[in-house]
Amino acid sequence: MKEPARTVAIDTSPESAFRHRERDAVACIDVMLATTTLVTAVARGRRAFVAAGAPDLRALQTRLGEALVVGSPDGGPGDFEVPDGPCAVGRIGGDQRPIVLLSPPGTELIANAAEGGAVMLACFRNLSATAAALARHRQVALLAAGCREEFSCEDQMAAAWIAERLLQRGFETEDRRTADLVRRWTGIAPSLAGWGNSAALLRREGRSEEVDFVIGHVDDLALVCLFEANDVRLELEDRRAEVGVRGASPERSGE
Repeated sequence: MKEPARTVAIDTSPESAFRHRERDAVACIDVMLATTTLVTAVARGRRAFVAAGAPDLRALQTRLGEALVVGSPDGGPGDFEVPDGPCAVGRIGGDQRPIVLLSPPGTELIANAAEGGAVMLACFRNLSATAAALARHRQVALLAAGCREEFSCEDQMAAAWIAERLLQRGFETEDRRTADLVRRWTGIAPSLAGWGNSAALLRREGRSEEVDFVIGHVDDLALVCLFEANDVRLELEDRRAEVGVRGASPERSGE
């Protein structure tokens, strides 16, 4: 008897998570801010938690006690101690408090996905590692947060590149939209993400360094980031080795 096909679909918006809760696994993608911030934070050995909104943020602050609140500078409940973004998180230095990130729509998407199957966080930095981990499953969805209700180009790129890696491992695209996105973005330079609306917004806010970091760090981390119970954690080394995920080590300082 022929085994059922292994399939991958690409979808967008925080609400897309509700459409894919029956999947074996999903990867949440918010390249310019949320997932790159979280992947970079845990790569540096920092505990990281996700808040979907103000109630989650307050609950996590109560639960964790001392925590560093990270979020978008253009709004949100209370004052954020650190802006969202990998560069901003990288400057925290010796403060070892866990971070709590509130950075919609990315953190909203991640929280919405929590009730389904395995939830992974993906960005430009861990494309191959995430694809290798997703390949252990049969029905996979790649969910993009987007930017202000737009399917941002950088999220399309990351989703398409992960899907392309899954196709090379024997997966099939589930619909025409997914197949079209893979064809559109295969072979495209990551620097194109610097011309998108998300990048333009960050530059208007005076945060060009975050854009430069995103497009300058592509597949440099062999890390699988899992999300469970508001907590972002790295998959254990022996499990990564089992599926052939090797290469770059977690960051400890520097870039």
